[in-house]
Amino acid sequence: MLRFVGKVAYVDGREVEFETGSAAAAHYEEYAARHGLPMPGDPDRPPSPTMFALLVAHWALGNGAGFEVWRREVDGVELEATGVNPTPADPGLE
Repeated sequence: MLRFVGKVAYVDGREVEFETGSAAAAHYEEYAARHGLPMPGDPDRPPSPTMFALLVAHWALGNGAGFEVWRREVDGVELEATGVNPTPADPGLE
């Protein structure tokens, strides 16, 4: 399972940490499709790391404001992705 952890720094000085799963990546994909942005996995046109981080953070924080409104309040985003291995199969079943 894919996990994202990060921190949002707001222009007013607040900092908020977050953690979320792969649904946040789907949030980016939906936004990217609507706005003609690059999709993950496209080697010829990779997504902007900044835009990806902003959209993951927006999803993770469950912000009630729309993305375009919310991001005007953001000074920066730190984002780290980690892969969490699924539960290994029972050796007796292989």
